[in-house]
Amino acid sequence: MKVTVGICAFNEAHPIGACLQSLLLQRIPPDFELIEIVVVASGCTDGTERVVREWQDRDPRILLVHEPRRRGKASGLNEIFRRAQGEIIAILNADAVLHDDALTELLRPFASDPGVMVACGAPVPDSSSEGVMRVVADFHWELHNRTLDTLSRRSRPNHCCDEFMALRRGFVTSLPSDLVNDGAYIGALASLRGISVRFCPEARVSVAIPKSLHGLLRQRRRILRGHSQVEALLGRSPNTFAKLLTNEPALAIRVTAGQILSQPARVLALLLVIIPLETWAVMLAARDRVLHLRYEPVWHPVE
Repeated sequence: MKVTVGICAFNEAHPIGACLQSLLLQRIPPDFELIEIVVVASGCTDGTERVVREWQDRDPRILLVHEPRRRGKASGLNEIFRRAQGEIIAILNADAVLHDDALTELLRPFASDPGVMVACGAPVPDSSSEGVMRVVADFHWELHNRTLDTLSRRSRPNHCCDEFMALRRGFVTSLPSDLVNDGAYIGALASLRGISVRFCPEARVSVAIPKSLHGLLRQRRRILRGHSQVEALLGRSPNTFAKLLTNEPALAIRVTAGQILSQPARVLALLLVIIPLETWAVMLAARDRVLHLRYEPVWHPVE
């Protein structure tokens, strides 16, 4: 099967080199062929395109697409969907770095099961953070991944992690132009079609995380607002831990208990930081919804 990898970038001159390097070092399974890497650079002013061109000189499979104005990730993804020649389209964030064999692990379900339409990998915080933010990020992503893994193993409606995901070509051909959360939208769309997103725990990818609690609060507020948008668009809310807690509290408690038992020292972070911050983010997102504030598809860089 031929594979296209798509990357959406805005002012990623510093991290995109490491991203492309980690991608080009991946071993591709015999059943697959990586035929192209489509990088959509949207409104970049920091030399991102220059860096991509340097990598393009090393590997002709890299295609740079210039967008003069930044219109949001959904716009970049639509360009990737339009240009992709591969039967499988993998999407990777420009500031992410793949671990060894991550692409192999993400592609594996498509070879073994023709019914698999969407798969996603397992984000882990990058090594640049430390202290409280590191503890909070570790707990958040571990709970996130544990939830997706639990639902995937049961072939249940599942969330899709957009830091690193793959779709069969044609599963979705375009996204709403003002979409905030593409992964949440794709996961909910799969659920509506009776499809479970396959979670690949060994398809690990390092991702940037907020450097401050204020930055994390802004990020969570925007994500939760995006979840409301998905529900308004599709009539179905994303299959997140919060939804699991509401609909199947016993399973959610089991997931949480497993998380706490694996990292008992982080319970204090859960009680003192994560729960209060998430509660505040939920309240702010609800306020945005009540005030009918418009959806903002352009993400602010992680801060």
